[in-house]
Amino acid sequence: MSRHPRFFASWLDPIAGKALISGKDHMHLKRVLRLGPRDLIVVSKDAGSLYHAEIVETTRNETWVHLLAPVNKSMESPLILTLIQALPKRKKFEWILQKATELGVTRIIPIVSEHCVPHFSEEKKERKRERWNQILKEAAKQSYRGVIPQLGTLTSLSEAIGQTASLKILCTPDSEQSLRQCLYEVREITNVAVAIGPEGGFSPSEIALARTMGAKTCSLGPRILRLETAVVKVLGILQFLFGDG
Repeated sequence: MSRHPRFFASWLDPIAGKALISGKDHMHLKRVLRLGPRDLIVVSKDAGSLYHAEIVETTRNETWVHLLAPVNKSMESPLILTLIQALPKRKKFEWILQKATELGVTRIIPIVSEHCVPHFSEEKKERKRERWNQILKEAAKQSYRGVIPQLGTLTSLSEAIGQTASLKILCTPDSEQSLRQCLYEVREITNVAVAIGPEGGFSPSEIALARTMGAKTCSLGPRILRLETAVVKVLGILQFLFGDG
């Protein structure tokens, strides 16, 4: 597939063969990339399919495009993959959002754990959420995904891990079982949730709680990994074994 610039539409009608791009995507298209009529792009609407498209008209606030043909190659993994991530330092979490999106994660649930207790006002929490969603959107565009990963609300480990998944994994360096051993008897699975702690790891009580809720606990090898390295490692392995990696 040719790598034409990639945008999310604010409105898209495949029957009419038209789409409308507005907001930040329109401004990027017009002012940064300086695209205009007859230029070719790729467009989708949230969780919709990708389409090859041709720009028809650009105005001050919006861009109209004509849909040419759907992109036949699927950019989405068959694996429903949820990352439950204890909030680390700000820059690390933003980096994790980007890389998790590139690795095909379906949903990211930020959590507060015993070793990480951020104090956010409601106003600051909402500003952070807006920024995080924008990072997810930009990462989805960069990696040519047709779907922006869902961002869950900031919650507790018990609330996050209690949500439905065929396989639940909690990563902890103290586990006697490795990820390989944890996945040894797993043959086919379509829905996995993996929890990764903050810099200080999950507490013994959190690990015990996760086990009572049906989660498998495992280590990621004998070496101590930075948490962002752990995220990339475990998501890559899960996509390789059960997804499209």
